Amino acid sequence: MTMDRRTALKTFSVLALGLQAGAGALRPADAENIDANEMIEARRKAMSNVNEIVVRYLSAWNERDATRRRDLVAKTWSEDGTYVDGARQGAGHGDIDAMIAKAQEHFPGYRLALVSGIETHHQYVRFSWAAGGTTEAPLYIKGTDIGTIADDGRLKSVIGFVDAAPARP
Repeated sequence: MTMDRRTALKTFSVLALGLQAGAGALRPADAENIDANEMIEARRKAMSNVNEIVVRYLSAWNERDATRRRDLVAKTWSEDGTYVDGARQGAGHGDIDAMIAKAQEHFPGYRLALVSGIETHHQYVRFSWAAGGTTEAPLYIKGTDIGTIADDGRLKSVIGFVDAAPARP
C-alpha cells in the first residue's frame, strides 16, 4: 500500500498525538478518517490532562491536611510511582505522602507555585516551580521537575532539581 503525502503527514501527526495522549491513543489507521479539527482537539485534550497532572502535583506538595494530601498523591502518582531529588525520595503512595509531609515539617509556610510553562512530549513533562520569598517563608527556593506519565495518565516518576536555593552556612 502506498500513501500520498497528505495521508503520510496525517499518519505521523496522529502517531505523535497518540504518543502524547497515552492511554486511548489514536492508531495509524485512524489517520485516514481524522480531520484537522479532530487533531487539534486530541492535542488539546492531551495537554489539558498534562496540565491537570501538574496542578494536582503542586497541590499535593501544598496540601497540609493529611487525608486530602494522601488522596491527591493517589490521584497524581501511579501505585508504583516514584519521586527523587537531591534531598529526598519516595516510592509508592505511602512513601511519597510521608516524604511530602516531612518536607512540609522542614519548610513550614512554603507553598509551591508554577513559574514556567508546562512542556511535554511523548510521555514526559517538565515544569518549574518556586516557593518562599514571603514573610512566612523568607528563603526563596526554585526548582525544575521532570516526570514520566504512566499509561493511566498519572505520574510514573518525577525527578526534581533545585535551580535556586539559599547558600549553605
